[in-house]
Amino acid sequence: MKKFNLPLTTAISAAILASAGCSSDKEWQINSDTKLCVDQSGNRVTEDKCASQPSGLTGVSPYRWYFISRGGYVPYYNYPASGGAYTPSEPVSSYLPAPVAAPEGAVTRGGFGSIGEGHGGGGGGEGVGE
Repeated sequence: MKKFNLPLTTAISAAILASAGCSSDKEWQINSDTKLCVDQSGNRVTEDKCASQPSGLTGVSPYRWYFISRGGYVPYYNYPASGGAYTPSEPVSSYLPAPVAAPEGAVTRGGFGSIGEGHGGGGGGEGVGE
């Protein structure tokens, strides 16, 4: 029967999770009411897809505007939008188009729902044999 050095296993697992959290930032926080274009699955797409739709065909188009209030999060393209609504809570004219990418210094949130960044440490050691 083999035994494993638990501190080493824990350190490796923590490093993998922290690394995944740092490299998978998928959205950033906004400081104004923002609109973005989403597909039928609710994933963000380029805004030109919504802007090019003729008015009055809301139910026919595969793309719709999604409205996020100040303090919410804007996803990168092809990631799902959440925390907003398809019906604006303020006049549509008060919503700005979402930027293409996070502005410098924006607060981002990673794939695990964490804010900021994490760092994992490594450990050394050998497994204990039979």
